[in-house]
Amino acid sequence: MVDVSDMLGTWTLVSWTSMKNGVPAGYPMGEDAHGQIIYSAEGRMAASLMRQDFKDNPSTTNPTPDVCLAYGGTFHIEGDEVVHDVIFATLPHWIGKPLKRTMVWDNGQLLLNTAPETSKSGSTYVHELRWQKLQA
Repeated sequence: MVDVSDMLGTWTLVSWTSMKNGVPAGYPMGEDAHGQIIYSAEGRMAASLMRQDFKDNPSTTNPTPDVCLAYGGTFHIEGDEVVHDVIFATLPHWIGKPLKRTMVWDNGQLLLNTAPETSKSGSTYVHELRWQKLQA
């Protein structure tokens, strides 16, 4: 069981890998994507992710989810999952929905894995986001 105090603070993105059938299949925002996720003692959270070249990307006048993504709301722990209850997001269909992330601790880093999704072709996809806690 995860102690919520282990989650609190600011985390910086180390990597975001798309997994296809358990094998790395790519980097949704590039190998050098930037991101930050914050968990507060009040039960609030906020996450933002973007391509490293965001400011130089021509699509930033109307950013798409593969260029820039942000959301926030509240969070709670359910077993080995953290649930992000989304209040605001750059993806409107996320608003009002819970986003469940399986938590794995690996050498002081936090891995948050999305729920598996199966494509029409039968492949299973999971996004693995690796985070490092910032020290004060």
